[in-house]
Parts: sequence; C-alpha cells; structure tokens
Amino acid sequence: MLSRLIAAFCIIDDALQAMGYKDDPQAKTPASAILTLALLAALEFGGKHNKALALAKDLGLFTHVPSPSRFNRRLHALYPLLLPLLH
Repeated sequence: MLSRLIAAFCIIDDALQAMGYKDDPQAKTPASAILTLALLAALEFGGKHNKALALAKDLGLFTHVPSPSRFNRRLHALYPLLLPLLH
C-alpha cells in the first residue's frame, strides 16, 4: 500500500505541475498531498478522511498533516482540479 501511495503522490504532483497549478505560499500542506490523502481515504477507508489523516500522521508520510477541518476545506477548494486531473 505504501509504495502505491508514494507513486500516486508523485503522479498527482507531476500532473498538477503540468497543469500549471501553484500552491498558496502560506499553505503548509501541498495540494498534491491533500489529493493523495483523499485518494487514500477513498480506496482504503471507504471515504473516511479521518482514518486516512490518522494513518498519514502515524506513518509520518508528510511533513504536515492538516486537521480534518482544514483538510476538508482544502479538498473542497481543490475540487475543480479533480476532473482535469483524472483525464
């Protein structure tokens, strides 16, 4: 699971860069990490974001794992990128 997660992060990060997306300089967690955590929640935890965030924090996957509230706000802000990203 961990190797697939790392591969997904790399693909999402490269795709966002190719789309010209730039993170806000104040954001502690990059958009690619937010989308990867959403993918992890969807594939492994039945969409339960709290479980994906807890796993990421326990494993130390990212330097900063946002709170569930901040994660949800960032994910909703990134929603317009999902369809182009999936193509």
